[in-house]
Amino acid sequence: MRDLFQELYNKVLSLFNSSKEEINPTKSLAVNRLKTVLMQDRVGFSERAIQMLKEELIATVTKYMEIDTENFELQIDAMDNSKTVLNLSIPVLRPKTDDEIDANIKEQQLKTQKKAQEIVKELEGLIKERTQALIDGKIDPSLLEEATKKASLEEETEEVNSKEENVEANLSEQKNEEEAENSNKEESKESENAVS
Repeated sequence: MRDLFQELYNKVLSLFNSSKEEINPTKSLAVNRLKTVLMQDRVGFSERAIQMLKEELIATVTKYMEIDTENFELQIDAMDNSKTVLNLSIPVLRPKTDDEIDANIKEQQLKTQKKAQEIVKELEGLIKERTQALIDGKIDPSLLEEATKKASLEEETEEVNSKEENVEANLSEQKNEEEAENSNKEESKESENAVS
Protein backbone atom coordinates (compact mmCIF):
# COMPACT_ATOMS: atom_id res chain seq x y z
CA MET A 1 0.00 0.00 0.00
CA ARG A 2 2.82 2.34 0.87
CA ASP A 3 4.41 1.67 -2.54
CA LEU A 4 1.16 2.63 -4.25
CA PHE A 5 1.08 6.01 -2.45
CA GLN A 6 4.76 6.57 -3.21
CA GLU A 7 4.18 5.84 -6.91
CA LEU A 8 1.15 8.17 -7.00
CA TYR A 9 3.15 10.89 -5.24
CA ASN A 10 5.99 10.53 -7.80
CA LYS A 11 3.57 10.80 -10.73
CA VAL A 12 1.95 13.95 -9.34
CA LEU A 13 5.37 15.42 -8.63
CA SER A 14 6.54 14.59 -12.17
CA LEU A 15 3.61 16.58 -13.61
CA PHE A 16 4.81 19.72 -11.80
CA ASN A 17 8.46 19.14 -12.74
CA SER A 18 7.70 18.67 -16.43
CA SER A 19 5.82 21.97 -16.60
CA LYS A 20 8.87 23.75 -15.12
CA GLU A 21 11.13 22.12 -17.74
CA GLU A 22 8.86 23.34 -20.54
CA ILE A 23 9.17 26.93 -19.29
CA ASN A 24 12.99 26.81 -19.06
CA PRO A 25 13.66 26.57 -22.84
CA THR A 26 11.54 29.67 -23.39
CA LYS A 27 13.41 31.45 -20.63
CA SER A 28 16.72 30.35 -22.13
CA LEU A 29 15.74 31.69 -25.56
CA ALA A 30 14.68 35.01 -24.05
CA VAL A 31 17.93 35.32 -22.10
CA ASN A 32 19.99 34.55 -25.22
CA ARG A 33 18.03 37.10 -27.23
CA LEU A 34 18.56 39.75 -24.55
CA LYS A 35 22.31 38.99 -24.50
CA THR A 36 22.41 39.44 -28.29
CA VAL A 37 20.60 42.78 -28.12
CA LEU A 38 22.92 44.04 -25.36
CA MET A 39 25.96 42.87 -27.30
CA GLN A 40 24.74 44.73 -30.41
CA ASP A 41 24.22 47.92 -28.44
CA ARG A 42 27.66 47.78 -26.80
CA VAL A 43 29.78 47.04 -29.86
CA GLY A 44 27.68 48.49 -32.68
CA PHE A 45 27.16 45.28 -34.70
CA SER A 46 23.75 44.68 -36.21
CA GLU A 47 21.96 41.40 -35.59
CA ARG A 48 22.21 40.62 -39.30
CA ALA A 49 26.00 41.17 -39.29
CA ILE A 50 26.44 38.95 -36.24
CA GLN A 51 24.29 36.20 -37.76
CA MET A 52 26.19 36.37 -41.07
CA LEU A 53 29.52 36.23 -39.22
CA LYS A 54 28.34 33.24 -37.21
CA GLU A 55 27.18 31.40 -40.35
CA GLU A 56 30.46 32.06 -42.15
CA LEU A 57 32.51 30.94 -39.15
CA ILE A 58 30.48 27.73 -38.88
CA ALA A 59 30.91 27.08 -42.62
CA THR A 60 34.67 27.61 -42.37
CA VAL A 61 35.20 25.51 -39.25
CA THR A 62 33.03 22.63 -40.50
CA LYS A 63 35.36 22.23 -43.48
CA TYR A 64 38.05 20.99 -41.08
CA MET A 65 36.19 19.47 -38.13
CA GLU A 66 32.79 18.16 -37.15
CA ILE A 67 31.21 20.50 -34.60
CA ASP A 68 28.05 20.80 -32.53
CA THR A 69 26.48 23.77 -34.34
CA GLU A 70 23.61 24.06 -31.87
CA ASN A 71 26.02 24.88 -29.05
CA PHE A 72 28.29 27.12 -31.14
CA GLU A 73 28.56 30.43 -29.29
CA LEU A 74 29.73 33.76 -30.63
CA GLN A 75 30.20 36.66 -28.27
CA ILE A 76 31.48 40.13 -29.10
CA ASP A 77 32.43 42.30 -26.14
CA ALA A 78 33.41 45.96 -25.93
CA MET A 79 36.50 46.56 -23.81
CA ASP A 80 37.24 49.65 -21.69
CA ASN A 81 39.94 50.87 -24.10
CA SER A 82 37.46 51.12 -27.02
CA LYS A 83 38.55 47.78 -28.48
CA THR A 84 36.29 44.88 -29.34
CA VAL A 85 36.94 41.25 -28.43
CA LEU A 86 35.48 38.28 -30.29
CA ASN A 87 34.99 35.15 -28.14
CA LEU A 88 34.06 31.82 -29.69
CA SER A 89 32.99 28.61 -28.05
CA ILE A 90 33.05 25.80 -30.60
CA PRO A 91 32.24 22.30 -29.32
CA VAL A 92 34.34 19.99 -31.53
CA LEU A 93 32.97 16.49 -32.01
CA ARG A 94 35.94 15.23 -34.05
CA PRO A 95 38.56 16.47 -36.49
CA LYS A 96 38.02 15.55 -40.14
CA THR A 97 40.46 13.44 -42.10
CA ASP A 98 42.49 14.88 -44.96
CA ASP A 99 40.25 13.05 -47.43
CA GLU A 100 37.12 14.58 -45.86
CA ILE A 101 38.70 18.04 -45.95
CA ASP A 102 39.65 17.62 -49.62
CA ALA A 103 36.12 16.42 -50.42
CA ASN A 104 34.63 19.45 -48.63
CA ILE A 105 36.88 21.84 -50.52
CA LYS A 106 36.00 20.21 -53.85
CA GLU A 107 32.30 20.33 -52.99
CA GLN A 108 32.58 24.03 -52.15
CA GLN A 109 34.43 24.65 -55.41
CA LEU A 110 31.68 22.90 -57.36
CA LYS A 111 29.04 25.01 -55.62
CA THR A 112 31.00 28.19 -56.35
CA GLN A 113 31.52 27.13 -59.97
CA LYS A 114 27.81 26.37 -60.37
CA LYS A 115 26.94 29.77 -58.90
CA ALA A 116 29.42 31.43 -61.27
CA GLN A 117 27.81 29.65 -64.22
CA GLU A 118 24.38 30.86 -63.12
CA ILE A 119 25.71 34.42 -62.90
CA VAL A 120 27.26 34.11 -66.36
CA LYS A 121 23.93 32.93 -67.79
CA GLU A 122 22.15 35.85 -66.12
CA LEU A 123 24.74 38.24 -67.50
CA GLU A 124 24.40 36.80 -70.99
CA GLY A 125 20.65 37.33 -70.84
CA LEU A 126 21.16 40.82 -69.47
CA ILE A 127 23.66 41.64 -72.22
CA LYS A 128 21.23 40.45 -74.90
CA GLU A 129 18.47 42.52 -73.34
CA ARG A 130 20.64 45.63 -73.07
CA THR A 131 21.99 45.20 -76.58
CA GLN A 132 18.47 45.07 -77.93
CA ALA A 133 17.58 48.16 -75.90
CA LEU A 134 20.59 49.97 -77.38
CA ILE A 135 19.59 48.92 -80.87
CA ASP A 136 16.06 50.15 -80.25
CA GLY A 137 17.44 53.40 -78.82
CA LYS A 138 15.97 53.02 -75.35
CA ILE A 139 18.29 52.37 -72.45
CA ASP A 140 17.60 52.98 -68.77
CA PRO A 141 20.56 54.17 -66.59
CA SER A 142 19.44 51.89 -63.75
CA LEU A 143 19.90 48.91 -66.05
CA LEU A 144 23.54 49.86 -66.64
CA GLU A 145 24.06 50.17 -62.88
CA GLU A 146 22.52 46.72 -62.32
CA ALA A 147 24.79 45.21 -64.99
CA THR A 148 27.83 46.76 -63.33
CA LYS A 149 26.86 45.27 -59.97
CA LYS A 150 26.43 41.82 -61.48
CA ALA A 151 29.79 42.08 -63.23
CA SER A 152 31.51 42.95 -59.94
CA LEU A 153 29.77 39.99 -58.28
CA GLU A 154 31.15 37.72 -60.99
CA GLU A 155 34.66 39.06 -60.36
CA GLU A 156 34.28 38.33 -56.63
CA THR A 157 33.16 34.78 -57.43
CA GLU A 158 36.21 34.23 -59.63
CA GLU A 159 38.42 35.58 -56.85
CA VAL A 160 36.90 33.12 -54.35
CA ASN A 161 37.45 30.26 -56.83
CA SER A 162 41.11 31.15 -57.25
CA LYS A 163 41.62 31.36 -53.47
CA GLU A 164 40.07 27.92 -52.98
CA GLU A 165 42.25 26.48 -55.75
CA ASN A 166 45.31 27.95 -54.00
CA VAL A 167 44.26 26.35 -50.70
CA GLU A 168 43.79 22.98 -52.39
CA ALA A 169 47.16 23.26 -54.15
CA ASN A 170 48.85 24.14 -50.84
CA LEU A 171 47.23 21.16 -49.09
CA SER A 172 48.33 18.85 -51.88
CA GLU A 173 51.85 20.28 -51.82
CA GLN A 174 52.08 19.83 -48.03
CA LYS A 175 50.89 16.25 -48.33
CA ASN A 176 53.48 15.53 -51.03
CA GLU A 177 56.24 17.09 -48.91
CA GLU A 178 55.23 14.99 -45.90
CA GLU A 179 55.26 11.83 -48.02
CA ALA A 180 58.70 12.74 -49.38
CA GLU A 181 60.03 13.34 -45.85
CA ASN A 182 58.64 10.02 -44.65
CA SER A 183 60.19 8.28 -47.64
CA ASN A 184 63.57 9.93 -46.97
CA LYS A 185 63.41 8.90 -43.31
CA GLU A 186 62.67 5.29 -44.27
CA GLU A 187 65.53 5.26 -46.77
CA SER A 188 67.97 6.65 -44.21
CA LYS A 189 66.86 4.03 -41.66
CA GLU A 190 67.33 1.28 -44.23
CA SER A 191 70.81 2.57 -45.12
CA GLU A 192 71.75 2.74 -41.42
CA ASN A 193 70.52 -0.83 -40.93
CA ALA A 194 72.50 -1.95 -43.98
CA VAL A 195 75.67 -0.33 -42.58
CA SER A 196 75.15 -2.01 -39.21
